[in-house]
Amino acid sequence: MSATVDVDNPTPSQRAAAIEQLRDKLSDEVNSYCSDLDIWRFSVARQLDTEKAAVMINAWYEWRKQANVDDLAVAQPDNENPVPCAVRGYGAVADANVTAGIGVDDAQLRLTRTLGGGCWHKRDRDGRPVYIERAGRHIIKDIPKTSSTSGLIEFHVLLQEFLTRTLLPECSQLAEETVWQQVVVIDLAGVSLVALSHIPALNMLREMLARDQMLYPERMYRTYVVNAPPVFITAWKMIRSWLDPRVISKIQILGKDHAELLDQIPAHNLPSFLGGSCKCSHMPGGCVPSVPLGNYPDLPRSAYAHLRHQVQISYTEPRHSFVCETMPVGNGPTPMSSPLMGYAGWLGIKRDSPRNSAPTSPAPMRTQHVFVRFSTDRGRGVVVEVMWQPLGSDSLDDGTLVYPEALFEPQRAPVLLELEAPNRAGQLVVNWRVANFDEGQAPFPRPEEAQIPIQLE
Repeated sequence: MSATVDVDNPTPSQRAAAIEQLRDKLSDEVNSYCSDLDIWRFSVARQLDTEKAAVMINAWYEWRKQANVDDLAVAQPDNENPVPCAVRGYGAVADANVTAGIGVDDAQLRLTRTLGGGCWHKRDRDGRPVYIERAGRHIIKDIPKTSSTSGLIEFHVLLQEFLTRTLLPECSQLAEETVWQQVVVIDLAGVSLVALSHIPALNMLREMLARDQMLYPERMYRTYVVNAPPVFITAWKMIRSWLDPRVISKIQILGKDHAELLDQIPAHNLPSFLGGSCKCSHMPGGCVPSVPLGNYPDLPRSAYAHLRHQVQISYTEPRHSFVCETMPVGNGPTPMSSPLMGYAGWLGIKRDSPRNSAPTSPAPMRTQHVFVRFSTDRGRGVVVEVMWQPLGSDSLDDGTLVYPEALFEPQRAPVLLELEAPNRAGQLVVNWRVANFDEGQAPFPRPEEAQIPIQLE
């Protein structure tokens, strides 16, 4: 294949010829396993050098077989596996955060507590999935203590498989063309010189980048590193030495002025902290939940176990409402060391906060923040709506919509919502219903499955 081919804009005949030449170098077994897109990605990664690409793809194939990668528990519409990280704005899985579900092991939860927060957050202007990582909030010194290099790589593989098997097919369907790459935004806000020079963590990063380039080539369309402080330049000189020149060409280093993100990602799909207009206020943690940043409550596994309230819903009796009285909480904030107070069932008070703290306000109205946590043992998902009504009022006109209807998939892992209700005596009414068949992408149950009750707790 001629070296003059523009691998980013090949003609159909050039692409077909490159794929055919590489397939001629592979065994029938490897050829039958690989799609044309797989062949093309590895060809591009080696600049259409078929000999080098063949070595690379054979090693990739052997790794996948030996590591049983195809058997990983990846969240997809037709299963109940938990998501590997936060997700916002996709249909294949409902919006979710990582919580202590049955399919989430303790090692992943410990790692999540040290990472600054990562989320697949909607799409760019061309329909590619966008992954945002708040790397500046990583607790760098704790990552090597919390996870081994192999454990971190296993977690990263799960993220890549979720991208490949779940998000990219959905994006391709919506775009009506093959979408096979993602856009990555790495936010370095808050990073320190100490973090950028932590050798054990840098060694883990180096190994992960090496594996990523060998095992998932050409999955990245572009990476934007934003809020990069001046001290990052020193670290970048070292990091770029670990990267293939083609990968380097796709990375843009930006400072605090990163308005060009809006050229790639529309404002309504870009978090407000990155210059967009999205806030994802319906989810705890907003657009990108972060335990180190403190915008997302880190509840232990015990907080989701043996909840006092348990009911059954079904496709024939799809609704359930739970009513609980709320009383004003104190004027001081509830310590985050004991985030759940007041209730031992589905609900728990977290803290109170001023809704209007303007100096001219004689008595600021305060709100109480309430956790709602729930899970199901099966099903296509549930839709949740929450109302608040003053105590003693029988008029619906006095009610306040605290949380509008939203679809969740608590069959994958427990759901944790954080609500803001008036800090007055009243009633919270939580309404659950089984998702309709036109909500979400989970497959319809077979007739015999539809008769099995769904445990909501």
